[in-house]
Amino acid sequence: MLGLKDNLEAVKKEIGAQEQFLEGIIKSERFFKRYKKYIIAVAVLLVVGGIYYSVVSAVNKSNLQVSNEAYNKLLVNSNDQESLNILKDKNDRLYNFYKFKIALESNDKASLKELAAYTKDPVISDLAAYQLSGLENKNDSKSELLQGFNILQEGYQLILDNKIQEAKMKFAQIDLNSPLKNVSNNLEHYQGTK
Repeated sequence: MLGLKDNLEAVKKEIGAQEQFLEGIIKSERFFKRYKKYIIAVAVLLVVGGIYYSVVSAVNKSNLQVSNEAYNKLLVNSNDQESLNILKDKNDRLYNFYKFKIALESNDKASLKELAAYTKDPVISDLAAYQLSGLENKNDSKSELLQGFNILQEGYQLILDNKIQEAKMKFAQIDLNSPLKNVSNNLEHYQGTK
């Protein structure tokens, strides 16, 4: 009798587990039927998004490779108009750095003015404005990135002119967390003599 009771309990437990399993399947089937459109839409969006990401990555990689090859050709032969056009079409930033390089080599103020007005890339704009102010013998560049460097140069010039107090006031304008602060402190301490 005891063995039969144990067997019945085991059968009840197994039937209960099967019932729960079937119940779970039925609930998930109902869930899928209810949200079928949304589930399929999300799956399609994930597939389309994955394909789009792959295509964009491949195009960007190809453009980068082509623009690097064009830049290398321009470094060898600056008269290669085809490479210049490829660089302009495929990588605007590298094209503008190349224009900056050529403008520096030839002291081309017109190109530097054009690059200084370039708003899409503040690094190129600031470097061009700084170089242009140097070519025009002005220290009025409003470069955000090179502002500390401009102050450092002005302070050093004041030290050379033996205007130590004015130089100290100029060096005080450099931000405390600027990497140039240590240089200005050294210039201020040694007053440009060492």
